[in-house]
Amino acid sequence: MTATVAISSGPRAPSPFKGHDAQHMLLGEYLVQRGLITELQVQQAMDVRLRSNTFIGQILVDLGFIRADVIGPIIASRLGVSYVDLLQSPPDSEAIALVREDVLRATRSIPIRFTDDTVEVAMVDPLDVAAIDRLTFLTARRVIPLLTMAGEFQAIYNDLYDAQARTTGALHELEAETAEEEPVPVTRAVLAAAAEAPIVRLVDSILESALALNASDLHFEPGEQGLRVRFRVDGVLIHHTNIPANQIPAVTARLKILCAMDVTENRRPQDGRMRFDHHGTAYDVRASSVRTVYGEKVVLRILDQASVLVPLARLGLLPEQQKRLDALILQPHGMVLVVGPTGSGKSTTLYSSLNLLNDAKRNIMTLEDPVEYNVAGLNQVQVNPKIGLTFASGLRTFVRQDPDVILVGEIRDQETAEMAVQASLTGHLLLSTLHTNSAVGTVTRLANLGLDPFLISQALTGVVSQRLCAKICSQCATDYEPRPEVLEAIGLRPDNGGNMTFRRGTGCRACHGRGVLGRIGVFEVLVVDEDIRRLIMRQAPEDELQRAAEANGMMSLREAALASVRSGVTTPEEMGRVVLTKVA
Repeated sequence: MTATVAISSGPRAPSPFKGHDAQHMLLGEYLVQRGLITELQVQQAMDVRLRSNTFIGQILVDLGFIRADVIGPIIASRLGVSYVDLLQSPPDSEAIALVREDVLRATRSIPIRFTDDTVEVAMVDPLDVAAIDRLTFLTARRVIPLLTMAGEFQAIYNDLYDAQARTTGALHELEAETAEEEPVPVTRAVLAAAAEAPIVRLVDSILESALALNASDLHFEPGEQGLRVRFRVDGVLIHHTNIPANQIPAVTARLKILCAMDVTENRRPQDGRMRFDHHGTAYDVRASSVRTVYGEKVVLRILDQASVLVPLARLGLLPEQQKRLDALILQPHGMVLVVGPTGSGKSTTLYSSLNLLNDAKRNIMTLEDPVEYNVAGLNQVQVNPKIGLTFASGLRTFVRQDPDVILVGEIRDQETAEMAVQASLTGHLLLSTLHTNSAVGTVTRLANLGLDPFLISQALTGVVSQRLCAKICSQCATDYEPRPEVLEAIGLRPDNGGNMTFRRGTGCRACHGRGVLGRIGVFEVLVVDEDIRRLIMRQAPEDELQRAAEANGMMSLREAALASVRSGVTTPEEMGRVVLTKVA
């Protein structure tokens, strides 16, 4: 039996979905009293909530502090409704058919069972009176709202209404309308077509598919046969669909219109931005276009504000690494660099560090190209070379703005590097990124930029080198035995890897059959002590620096990745893909 909640009369409990911070804290305090989470975790979740529009219970789940099936019944009890785990109790297909897909998406609800008089509906917000009234009217039944968590709802919704099917449907509609047309240049007709319903539905469905898969980038790649669309999901590009060649101009025009780019310019590279609303959440999308031999390639990067509001403890740092990094960023001055290849999560680590420092006592200034995420409490400045505002010139201005902490988006040249060193040596904490493959390689890179070894040794206080590994899906994880060649590729032999238990995902609807869901960082944290400083001043080779750093307690990227493999977070294959392994 499920609990029945009066819809039309009677007082309601305060909704944790739309209430005030004090109401959110009551839930947090209750969970702390039950021993389910810690006070620190509550505070970290509240810090995220101040910068997002998500209720505290869902944030705790998203941060991994508590499972959805643990907190769900607690929230439901406080609301006076029942909780349903949609992953364990899938809805009845006949019940789902009672309501159109667009209504379910708008109300974030799914009917699961019904009788002649009532219908039980799983809802992300079971106290949304407007949604309940709408469902009551459409089903002609009394609605019994049940609570489901947002992640469970999204997994079921994605399974029921795959955006790929909508993309295919929109393509079929386009093919029926323009099967005989040849590719055309950008004209008024093309611009008009870009605003018509089929193209709009096609582009929207592609964006929705990308968000459903938690893609970070969308690639629209023109070729001789048509437009190939690929998504980068958990660091790997996957094929989504192919669009006929005769639709390339209209699709490209639609993307450029959305991103406020010049539709008539197709020879020079362009940048643009837009906001895309998906299930009530607004995503910032950054666009880049470049001319290829078959037309313009457009890449969209999805910027999720929540991704840079993650506490440092949730990035994947091991406990000892966490202590070392905390000590580096809490010092009053010095230069701390985050290094790694493009797409390794450097910006997330920097923003997470700034979140730890972001309070009323500090003046934090950032110089970025571009400013991807707007964070309250930070003074963010975007580089603009057209008016002479470069990283180097901006740093000169910053030191006259009485800063405590300075973030420079990237150290690219000698002038910027020299200004960064001067800022760190004059009493400021400077954070920045650099493109190198290892923590100790940062010293060589700074020397190559023309910095004096003595200045490097005095200014540089720490380096964080990182990669991102795909996480095994917890819903379908199982033990398995990797092939011997896979173990050898990551530096393990049967004699030293035989006592380890390896896991991988088999594929389920929660991870869309991929076996992995989300990514986690793998780090090495170099603390520059007196021994390292002496080696830097005498320009010691990297292998000597590496040995000294490990003797000082630095865990290498390989060791950190192996720790993730041992704990069942990632697979040996994924480790081999992202971490360069030196085998003796």
